[in-house]
Amino acid sequence: MSTLGKREIWVDNVKVIACILVVLGHFFQSMVKAGLMQNSCLYNWFNSTIYTFHVPLFFICSGYLFQKYSQIDSGKAWGNNVLKKFIALGVPYFVFSTATWLLKKVFSSSVNTELGSLPGTLFVQPTAPYWYLYILFFIFLITITARNHKTMIIFIIVSAFCKLAVIAGFQTGIYCIDNTMSNWIWFILGMACAYGMIKLANSIVGIILLIIFILGSVLLFAKNICFAGEEFVLGLIVCYSILCIIFNLYKDGKQNRIFGFAARYTMPVFLMHTIFAAPLRSVLIKAGITNLAVHIVAGIVISFAGPIVAMIVMEKLKPLDFVVYPMKYIRFSKKAC
Repeated sequence: MSTLGKREIWVDNVKVIACILVVLGHFFQSMVKAGLMQNSCLYNWFNSTIYTFHVPLFFICSGYLFQKYSQIDSGKAWGNNVLKKFIALGVPYFVFSTATWLLKKVFSSSVNTELGSLPGTLFVQPTAPYWYLYILFFIFLITITARNHKTMIIFIIVSAFCKLAVIAGFQTGIYCIDNTMSNWIWFILGMACAYGMIKLANSIVGIILLIIFILGSVLLFAKNICFAGEEFVLGLIVCYSILCIIFNLYKDGKQNRIFGFAARYTMPVFLMHTIFAAPLRSVLIKAGITNLAVHIVAGIVISFAGPIVAMIVMEKLKPLDFVVYPMKYIRFSKKAC
């Protein structure tokens, strides 16, 4: 999620939007599962709708940065890149997946659901939101950067075929395979944007598509209309619309203060929001505080403020920040980017 030393302002801001939606999605899910909030139609629409695009946006951004700033076109470069990604993704994945597993064991009565064994959580069935890091690593295992138009087309065709197979119901029952097949297309589309095969339209087109997405998702939900590939189609529309809007707003490379601050802490918030929200909810419940407004305000604030404060502290107490950004302390050759 983080590409240290490589700054694409508009990509940073797309990740900020995706991260905010991930946090809100997990927060409201936990509120419903804890029995503090009703499983209303508004909640179901919001939850089902954001899941069509918030994590795909992360994959698109990762694919874009991979294609634009990497040169992985040989066995040695691929091996170096895989090692780098294993460290960059693996350290936060194992640290925070384990921390979350322990918290859910301790607060099993007031968090989403109790997990299974720790080895199973780490290696077989990762938990949210860390499954993104898990699947992203497997995507790096099977992907090199495109050196020419033909290679890029092959990647698009193969990844699209994998996605269509999943939509058609093909399942191996192996988490890493099924989810890599399902999400690889988003990563490849990000690469295609960086390569120039997918052009981003102006903001007006983006806004129109966003309106179409919102109206379409409301209509499909209200009429209870479902069809194969529905989530993928909606995801394509809204992802492209958001990319168009944010790209045009920040294509001059000038960042504003709010997005600039948020972009600095996207990774910490992504990694730690559940670690702060779940214990707070448990403490409030044990204290007899069940007021919905209190839980919503306090929970959302701590979901963002907690990770930010923790990251500031870790940066002051180096090398504690290694668990979030391990590549700050490890040097690789440029071709392993």
